[in-house]
Amino acid sequence: MTRLLDALARLCLRHSKRIAILSVVVALIAAWGASRLSFDPDLLNLIPQKNKQVNDFRKALSDLGTIDYHIIVLDLPEKHDIHEYDSLIDAIAEGYRKNPRIEDVSYKIPNPLDFIGDVLPRALLFLTPEELKQVETKLSDAGIRESVARNRALLQTPQSFALKTLVQYDPFNLLPIYLNKFKLSGGGFKMDASSGYYLSSDHRMLLILTKPRRPAQDVPFGKALLQEGALIEANALKNFQQSSGETPLPVISHTGGYVIANGDADLIRYDVIVNIIGSVIGVLALFLYAFRRTASLGYAGAPLVLGLLLTFGMAGFVYGQLSSASAGFAALLAGLGIDFITVLYGRYVDERNRGEAMQQAIVTTIRSTMPGVFIAAITTAATFYAFLATDFRGMSQLGMLTGTGIVFFLLCVMFLLPALIVLSERRERRKAPKLYLHSFGAGRIIDASIARPKATIVAWLVFIVICGGLATRLRFSDNIQDLRAKGNPGVVTQAKITDKFGQSFDFMMWVIEGKSLDDVLDRTQSATQELSGLVDDRTIASYQSIATFLPPRDQQLATIAALHAGANDRFNPKRIHDTFIASLNENGFKPSAYDDYWPLFEKALQPNEPVTLANLGNPDLLKLSERFVKKTPRGTWMSVIYFYPAGGKWPREVPQKLLDAANRHPNDIVTGVNLVSGTLRRIVRNDAKNATIIGFLAVAVLMFISFRTVKMTLLTFVPFVAGATGMLGLMALFNLEFNFMNIFVGLMIIGVATDYAVYMLQRYVENPATFHKSAHETGKAILMAALTAIVGYGSFAFSHYPGLRSIGYASFFGIGLSGIAAITLLPAILVLGEAKNGNDDSAHRARAADPR
Repeated sequence: MTRLLDALARLCLRHSKRIAILSVVVALIAAWGASRLSFDPDLLNLIPQKNKQVNDFRKALSDLGTIDYHIIVLDLPEKHDIHEYDSLIDAIAEGYRKNPRIEDVSYKIPNPLDFIGDVLPRALLFLTPEELKQVETKLSDAGIRESVARNRALLQTPQSFALKTLVQYDPFNLLPIYLNKFKLSGGGFKMDASSGYYLSSDHRMLLILTKPRRPAQDVPFGKALLQEGALIEANALKNFQQSSGETPLPVISHTGGYVIANGDADLIRYDVIVNIIGSVIGVLALFLYAFRRTASLGYAGAPLVLGLLLTFGMAGFVYGQLSSASAGFAALLAGLGIDFITVLYGRYVDERNRGEAMQQAIVTTIRSTMPGVFIAAITTAATFYAFLATDFRGMSQLGMLTGTGIVFFLLCVMFLLPALIVLSERRERRKAPKLYLHSFGAGRIIDASIARPKATIVAWLVFIVICGGLATRLRFSDNIQDLRAKGNPGVVTQAKITDKFGQSFDFMMWVIEGKSLDDVLDRTQSATQELSGLVDDRTIASYQSIATFLPPRDQQLATIAALHAGANDRFNPKRIHDTFIASLNENGFKPSAYDDYWPLFEKALQPNEPVTLANLGNPDLLKLSERFVKKTPRGTWMSVIYFYPAGGKWPREVPQKLLDAANRHPNDIVTGVNLVSGTLRRIVRNDAKNATIIGFLAVAVLMFISFRTVKMTLLTFVPFVAGATGMLGLMALFNLEFNFMNIFVGLMIIGVATDYAVYMLQRYVENPATFHKSAHETGKAILMAALTAIVGYGSFAFSHYPGLRSIGYASFFGIGLSGIAAITLLPAILVLGEAKNGNDDSAHRARAADPR
C-alpha cells in the first residue's frame, strides 16, 4: 500500500501538467455525454414496475387513455345571471374543442329532449323486473287517473311554465322511478341542473371539463396545453368584453391533473436549480472562508466540477434519460465530495505549516491521509449503492448516480487535487504561500474533550439517553399529500370546487375486462350491486357505470318477456291509451297535445329486441357510453365503474369493505390513485428498512477489512449512533415527522458519519503518541467537512416541498451531531482507552519488579 501511495505521489509531482490537461480532455468528453441527457417527465415511470396493484393502475391508464381532466373554472360575479355569459362560455368551450390536444369538451348538461326519440321507445328496457312492477302500478287505470289529475294540479301552480314539458313527456309520472335508479350515478355533485350548465348551486362557479389526449404525467404536453388554453381564454374574454359592454368579467382559474403536475414540475425545476447553485456556491464560499486563500477555490472547484461532469456524462451514456426525482443528486455530490478535498487539503496545510516543503507535504498527505479518504469514499458510495435495493426507479437512480459520483470524486481527489497544488505552488516558489485552515472553534472543543474524556463521555451518554427517550415520540407520516408543495394553484382551485360542488373528481375505478360485451355487462351489473350496498352504508358516496345506462342483455330479455306476458292486461296498449284519453278529457287537457308522445310510448310497451351499443343509434349517446365501456387494443371489451368517496375525499387507507367487495370478484381490478399511494407507502417503508440494513452491513464489512479488528470497526459507528439518536430526538422535540423522503436520511448519515470516524481513527492509528495534537488538526478538517455537507444537504431546507425540507432539517441535525461526536466523543473514548492501557502496563511492570 505504501509503495502504491508513493507511486501516486510521484505521478502527481512529476506529471501534474499532463494530469491537468488530461482532466480537461476528460471533462470535455463528459460534457458531451451530459449534453445527451434528458429528464423523464412521466411520474408513473418512477414507481415500482413489478407490483400488481401499481401495474393494474398503469394498465387501466393505458387502456382508457387518460383519466385526468383539465378543468376550466369560471368564478362568476355576484348578482349576474349565468346566461349573461352564454357567448363567453360557448367561445371558450369551442376554442378548446378545436384544439388538437383535446379529445372531448363537456360543459352543458345533456337535454333529455334531444334523446327523446331514441330513448323513449326503449325506456322500459332500462328497468329491472322489480322496477317494472312499479310501472305496472302507474299504468293501472287508477294509476293513470291519479297521474293525470296530478298533472292538472301542477299546471295550476306558479311553476306551471317550467313544469309544462315534464307533464307533456311524463304524463304517467314515471320519472321518480328513474330518478331513484339514477341517483347513485350523479357522482355526488351538487349542481343547479336547471341552468343547463355544470353550475354550482349558489350560481357562482361554472365548470368546463376538457379531456386531453395525453395523461397529465406528460409534463411537456401539459405545459403546451396550458399555454394554448391561455390564448383561447384571452381571445374569448377580449371578444366578450367588446360585445357585452360593461358586464363584469368572470375570474378564470384552472385545476385538474395537468395544472397540478405542471405546477409541481415548475417548483421541482426551480428547487433543483436553487439547490445545485446554492450548494456549489455555498460550499466554495465556505471553503474560501476556511482556508483564506483564493487558490483554494481552484483546488475545490476544479475537482468538484470535474466530478459532477463525469457523473452527468456517465448518466448520459448509461441512462440517456433521468427521472426528475434523481435530478438533485448533484447537490448531494457537492456536499459529500468536498469532504474528501477538505480533509486532504487540510492535512496538506498542516504539513506545510509545520515547515515541510511542498513535495514532502504532498507525499506525507497522500501516504497518511489518502487511505482514510479512500475508505471513507468507498463506504459512502456503498451506502448509496444500497439504494439499488429499492424498486423505485427514481431512488435507485439517485443511489447509482450518487454512489458512482463519489467514486469519480475520489479519482479526482486522488489525481487532480495534488496536481493542481503542485502546479499552483511551483509558480509561487519565490515566496512561500500563506496557508491557513479556520478551526471554527474545533480546537477548543477537541482540547476540552481530550482533557476531560470521562466528563465528555458521560455528557454524550446523557444526551443520547434523553434523545433516545424523545425519539419514542417520533411519528411517521404516511400521507402522500403531506409531501405536496404548498400553494400549487391547481390544488387550491380543486379545494374550492370540492367546497362548492360537495364533491371532488377524486374517483376510484372498478375495471372489468372480458372477451364479449355481454359478459362484461353481466359482470358490471354484479359489481354495481356490491357498490349499491356500499353507498347505503356510506362507505362510498356514489358510482357511475354503463350498467346504469345499458342493462345486461339477460335483464332486458326478462323485461321484454314481462311486457309481452302482460300485453293483454297490465301492459295492454289499447287499455292504457283509452284510459289515458278519457282522463285527459275529464281533466280539461287536449288529447292532441300527446300526438307525438303516444306513438313513442306505445313502442316502449312492445319492444322487440334489447338495447345494445350497436343499435343505440344516437351519436351523442354513444359518445357518453365511451366513458364507461370500450374495446381495448387487445380485442377484448372493458367496462369501468367510477365511484366517489363519501365526504369528497378518500381516507388515507382504502376502506376495508371496499377491498372485501373487490376480493369477491378476483377477475376484476379495483384501482385508483389512493390505492396506489397506499401500496407505495408499504413498499417505501420496506425498501427503506432493507436498504438501511444492506448499507449498514456493507459499511461494517468494509470497516472490518480496513482496520482488521472488531474494536476499531465498532468505533467507526460511534459518531453515527450519537448523531442518529440525537437527530431522532431533536426531530421529535421540534415536532418533525419521518416521511417517505427523509426516511432514507439515516442511510445517508451512515456513510457520512463513518467517514468522520475513519478520518479520526486513521490519525490515531498513524501515531497514538501524538494523537492529542493531531486530533486537533484532523478535527478542524472534520468540522469543515461537516459544515460543507450540511450546506449540500441543508439546501433542501429551502425547498417548496415539505418532504425535501424535512431532508434538510434531518440532515442538519444528523450530520451536525455526527461531526461533533467525531471530534469530541470519539477522541475521548480513544484517549480514555489509551490511558487505561497505560495504567495497566504500569501496574504490570510494578508487579514484575516486586520481589514478593
